[in-house]
Amino acid sequence: MVRTLTQLCLILVSISCFSQQFVSSSSKKADSLFFDANWKGALAGYNALMNHEADLGHSAMFWSRVGYCYHQLGSYQKALESYKKSEANNPSGVLQPILFERFAKTYLSLNDEPDAYVYLDKAVDAGYLGMLDLDTAKEFKVIGEQKRFKDLKEKMLDNAYPCRNDSHSREFDFWVGDWNAYVTGTNLLAGHSLIQKASGDCMILENWTSVRSLYEGKSLNFVDPATNKWEQVWVGAEGRANDNVHRFFNGQYKDSVMRFDFETTDTSGKKLVGRFSFYNQGANQVRQLNETSADGGKTWSTVYDFTYKRKK
Repeated sequence: MVRTLTQLCLILVSISCFSQQFVSSSSKKADSLFFDANWKGALAGYNALMNHEADLGHSAMFWSRVGYCYHQLGSYQKALESYKKSEANNPSGVLQPILFERFAKTYLSLNDEPDAYVYLDKAVDAGYLGMLDLDTAKEFKVIGEQKRFKDLKEKMLDNAYPCRNDSHSREFDFWVGDWNAYVTGTNLLAGHSLIQKASGDCMILENWTSVRSLYEGKSLNFVDPATNKWEQVWVGAEGRANDNVHRFFNGQYKDSVMRFDFETTDTSGKKLVGRFSFYNQGANQVRQLNETSADGGKTWSTVYDFTYKRKK
């Protein structure tokens, strides 16, 4: 029987669809075995897929997973061969650090420390953040106490937490601690304040509790990337409806004082400008002074004046 051109096209489309469905189903099965740590089963599935889908030879993710299976099965040379194919096929920015770390593990399994460090450097430079794996994976135990390995971990921490060694972000650290706050010049205790580093050292978190009234609040203190100046946001216990969210801006640390500006109103609704100052008075004392002005800064009135003394 002579088939029409239309019939032949339909047959080819059907074959193509069946092939795609087979590859999709087989790929899902192999991936399922991979994530279930069934390395032999996953590897068999991936190898079978190669016979049906030549394009997989250009998949960085595919070869990375094949290599990982080989590594887990102790076939380190085959793992390296697979990882090299993955690297040659332009791995994504997400895959790169993972792939480079896997290279390093395999080289260490082959007692090749120089090449392992080459790929550990590449992994960290690509944004690798797997601190838990560096601390616990058996492959890294052999170099765990080496200075170069410890330096790499520190570099990774710096990448993950850029504020930890940024001098501008560390300017307010003098306020960090557990404090009793007194009315300045007296022994009258006003409250307790626990000041903590937070968000990877990019923020200073204040936790205030008054001792003479039922009142508490928190503030977030951070460098505003838009202005490169410090900002404080305070939320008191009364809630937003009564204007108890306060913003202090233009924060700058100079001459051992962190100074903020702010705006508020008096009881009649008249606009006031304010200045909020934190005086670094040594390792165990900070003075906190809040002032407002109704005449544009010509004269100032004290709202409160506290001296923080570090708890011992």
